[in-house]
Amino acid sequence: MKAKNNELLIFDEPTNYMELTSNIDSKKWLKYIKFKMDFMYTNKVWTLVDPPEGINYIGYKWVLKRKTDMDSNIQTYKPRLVTKCYRQRQLG
Repeated sequence: MKAKNNELLIFDEPTNYMELTSNIDSKKWLKYIKFKMDFMYTNKVWTLVDPPEGINYIGYKWVLKRKTDMDSNIQTYKPRLVTKCYRQRQLG
């Protein structure tokens, strides 16, 4: 549910980084994102490299969800790093 004048309510999940930074829970979101990034780095999920010249790469974005209990109390924050699949194209 959105409030008037594009203000986020406490129960709104940010849909992009700008919303995340203006969200009332921004410090908690950033803490969980850092934790997730550190986890992926430690477990060598990926390696950052410069893309070869002339190659289009697939972008990414953060999907942010809150997990709540039956009484709508926030239990945890779940950031996920996902690819922007609309940039992919089928070969052949």
